[in-house]
Amino acid sequence: MKSCVPNHTKNSGHLFFGVLFLVGVVISTLLLGSIRIYGFILEHRLAECAMKIMAEEDKYAMLEETHAALLSPSRIYNYARSELNMVAADKTETIKLFSDSYDPKSASYAARGENSVSRPDGLSRVFVGAANAKE
Repeated sequence: MKSCVPNHTKNSGHLFFGVLFLVGVVISTLLLGSIRIYGFILEHRLAECAMKIMAEEDKYAMLEETHAALLSPSRIYNYARSELNMVAADKTETIKLFSDSYDPKSASYAARGENSVSRPDGLSRVFVGAANAKE
């Protein structure tokens, strides 16, 4: 009886799958590396945007401070006095509005001892409001 000699010619299939697996690992590594690089680029852009936002917030805070300083009553008073040569009024009068002296039938204002007018009636009250010196 003859002994069987083992035939090793079928190992080429394992080699093919080994090379295919190695190529897959290399491609996966390259893709993962490119995704990491893209992530670093996006992180850098995000940091730049955050720095720009912080710079604009600082600029806005400075502008708010300047605006508040320009609108201070003492600064406005000093500017009006020195640059515009304005002075305080000597003679002031008070005018009272919305008194009961308005006659809707004759549509005229009658003075009752003082120079005052009454509050209009009807729909015209919508258009008449109270004045405030702060507005």
